[in-house]
Amino acid sequence: MGSADVQGDLWSANPAGWAEQAESKQRPLFEAVLARLDPAPGTALLDAGCGSGLFAELAAERGVRVTGLDAAPGLIDYARRRVPAGEFTVGELEALPYPDGAFDAVTAFNAVFYAADPRRVIAEMARVTGSGGHVVVTVGSGPERSDLPKLIDVLRPLLAPANPEDEAAIPVTLSDIDQMRAELERTGLDLIDQVDVPYPWLYDDVDQALYGQTSSGPSEAAIRHSGRAAVEEALRGFFAEREQPDGTIRMDLSFRYALARQPG
Repeated sequence: MGSADVQGDLWSANPAGWAEQAESKQRPLFEAVLARLDPAPGTALLDAGCGSGLFAELAAERGVRVTGLDAAPGLIDYARRRVPAGEFTVGELEALPYPDGAFDAVTAFNAVFYAADPRRVIAEMARVTGSGGHVVVTVGSGPERSDLPKLIDVLRPLLAPANPEDEAAIPVTLSDIDQMRAELERTGLDLIDQVDVPYPWLYDDVDQALYGQTSSGPSEAAIRHSGRAAVEEALRGFFAEREQPDGTIRMDLSFRYALARQPG
């Protein structure tokens, strides 16, 4: 199976949980990128790895013509319901099914590093971006600034050992913005800026946090390998360290985005 087949299957396990209790927490990042891009009505935008379509929905509210692609059929179905006017496709990030220069802006929120060949994804994003158009790629900010890499570390022992034959063409991590920037420049894009966007993820209680976080692809992979009980036990320990006096769960997150422009 290709990377889109594998990731699509994992991320389709609980699309409602991801949309309502995980992707919804990404709104501050989406709004920060939209504020920076400030797209005019009619702008043609592709969200590569669009998930359940929240960023597409926010962009569409500005009059942007949104297109979304994701490996997960379940998430694409959710996005289509959320943004009926959008064009959403199940597909492979490494082979975007669009003509050269088709879009004024192309975004990828925490999606590139899930592909088997992240370098190819960035090249494809650059290919479909028109002259003078913008590209945005986001990653995490590392364990010194964000709880997300720590959550991944909790799941790591519960995942199946990696198959060396399936390793990506380049090693891309949740926090390697410098590598992402280098790859953007390698495609001929002009780097404009690199920005950190910190914000908290807040859950009402541990059960809500579990519902949201077990809907992610890595969590689903861990569940399939080690069982739901083992994954929930590990996550409960992680969330217990972040429980506030009122019982809410606070994860402090920070994401970085690289903003680039297609010359011309």
